[in-house]
Amino acid sequence: MLLVDGSSYLYRAFHAMPDLRVDPADPHSAPTGAIRGMINMLGVLRKDYPDAAYAACVFDAPGKTFRDELYPDYKANRASMPDDLRSQIAPIHEVVALLGWTVLAVPGVEADDVIGTLAHTAAGQGLQVLISSGDKDLAQLVNERIAIIDTMSGKRRDLPACRPSSA
Repeated sequence: MLLVDGSSYLYRAFHAMPDLRVDPADPHSAPTGAIRGMINMLGVLRKDYPDAAYAACVFDAPGKTFRDELYPDYKANRASMPDDLRSQIAPIHEVVALLGWTVLAVPGVEADDVIGTLAHTAAGQGLQVLISSGDKDLAQLVNERIAIIDTMSGKRRDLPACRPSSA
């Protein structure tokens, strides 16, 4: 099973790509850089891991999560999403689905919590799970069946990589 942290990917794509527009001469035309970046990153991932029987790209759903209910100041200092990125989310979801990925966004639950649940459940059923994310918090999921790759840094977090070294 291949699970992609879609929310992390879309931010990375948005900030990595130039300000691509439907009409490059019109700064008010629709932005497309994050869409192009997502297509490129997911294409490389599928090429690198073609044998994944299951593949899902998991995004944060709009709105508050259960964490906001537990702690009202959760992410209070985080900047809001840029409008040029927000306008690309629906097209990104559509394109990702057209590329053959299952697209998931569970209302009230963050993408990393959905990824954790799916990974844990799949591993419990005997599947090997590979999570693609730069989120270091997901390393707590690593076990003999779950590994994490960060395609931006090239780092792989598997069981040997997460064990403390004996110094």
